[in-house]
Amino acid sequence: MITNKFLIASLFSLAVLAACQTKEKGSREEAEDSANQAMLNAFNANGPVFISPDSANRMISSYLNSIGSTSNDSNLTSLIINADSLRAYLYNTNIKHVKIMFAHKLSYINAGKGGQNAGFSKNALTVILAGFDANDNYIYNDKGQVMNHANPCPANCPTSGTAASHVLN
Repeated sequence: MITNKFLIASLFSLAVLAACQTKEKGSREEAEDSANQAMLNAFNANGPVFISPDSANRMISSYLNSIGSTSNDSNLTSLIINADSLRAYLYNTNIKHVKIMFAHKLSYINAGKGGQNAGFSKNALTVILAGFDANDNYIYNDKGQVMNHANPCPANCPTSGTAASHVLN
């Protein structure tokens, strides 16, 4: 159970961080940053949104050990989301929260495996991200869509820099 909570917390933190980063700072962006900080403070009342790298590494290592990641590279170790797509989606200030839903890839379903347990298979799992407003209603992008694509790691892991490691360095 802690692994699902960790994945959700990690992906949510990524979404919040991406939403808070803008190329230009102006009064509107500063107001949005203040609103985002207020939201983070509200979430902090329910538990930490941000944690130390040491705590994160302990949680990540526990998950990796539980799936035997060193001996089985077919298990999902992380999901990588395009930050520009995430920023574009979260630019809508009506989005107050992001729901991260585990899902089977369409390729897995179209191969006749829909509804079948895929375990932690990198070839079957993805996440769907859908923002929702203060009234708990989903918000779609201008084309009526939500975010669907997350690259599985292993397979699409960074190969250089500190992000090449499964833990935070």
